[in-house]
Amino acid sequence: MRPMRRTLRAAGLIALAWSMGTAYTRWHSLPSFQGSDASGVFGDAGLAELSIVVLGDSSCTGPGLERPQDVWIQRIGRELGQRFHVTLDSFAIGGSKTRDVLTDQVPKAIERRYDLAIVSVGGNDMLFGVPIASFHRQLASIVDALTPSTEAIVLSGVGDMGSIPRLPLLLRWPAHARGRAADRTHARVAENRPNVFKVPLWNFAEAFHKDLTLWSPDLFHASSRGHALFAEAALPTITEALEYLGR
Repeated sequence: MRPMRRTLRAAGLIALAWSMGTAYTRWHSLPSFQGSDASGVFGDAGLAELSIVVLGDSSCTGPGLERPQDVWIQRIGRELGQRFHVTLDSFAIGGSKTRDVLTDQVPKAIERRYDLAIVSVGGNDMLFGVPIASFHRQLASIVDALTPSTEAIVLSGVGDMGSIPRLPLLLRWPAHARGRAADRTHARVAENRPNVFKVPLWNFAEAFHKDLTLWSPDLFHASSRGHALFAEAALPTITEALEYLGR
C-alpha cells in the first residue's frame, strides 16, 4: 500500500504542478504554440523503400519550432534518407496520452504495413496523474496492437520531467520521479519483445537541466537544439532496429 500511496501522492503533485505551470504562463505572458505534421518523404526514389509510422504527443509535433524540418523525427527521416527512400507518416497529436494513442492513432497506423513504428508518449500521462500501472498496460497494448502490421517498434522513453523550466521548483522532484518511472515502464514493455527497442533518453537528461537553449520560449517544449539532441539520442536505437530487420 505504501508504494501505491507514494505513486498517487506524486501523481497529485504533478497535476498540481501542471495547474501552477499553466497559471505561471498566464501571469508571465509566456507564448503558447501549435505543433506541425512532421510527415514527409526523404531520399532518392531509386533507393530501397523504408516505411515509418510515428505515434505520440507533442514531442513529435514540435510546438515552438519555426519549421517542421526541425522536429526530431524529420531529422531522423533525412538521416535515413541517405540510405533509403523513406516514407514517414506521423499520426502524433499534441497533448496525447497513451489512452489517446491507443484509441485515436493506432487504428490509423494499422491500416497498412510499416517497416518501423516510433512511439513517443508518456509525458502527458505523468503530468496528469495517470497511474504507472495504467500507463504500463496502455503502452503494452499499443505495442501489441502495432506488432502484427509493423516489423519493428522503437519506444522513445520519457525524459527527466524535472528539468522542465516551467514547473515550479518545489515540484520538480516529483516530476523527476514520475518521468523516471515512465521511462522505466518503456524499458519494461520493450523487455522480452525482440522486435521492440527503447531509446536511452536519460543518457541525455543532464543537458536539459543545464542548457536553457534546449527549450522553446514556452519553457515546456524542446527547441530546435533540443530536437537535434532527441534525434542524436534516437538514431543508434533506430539503427539497431533496422539491423534487426536486416536493413
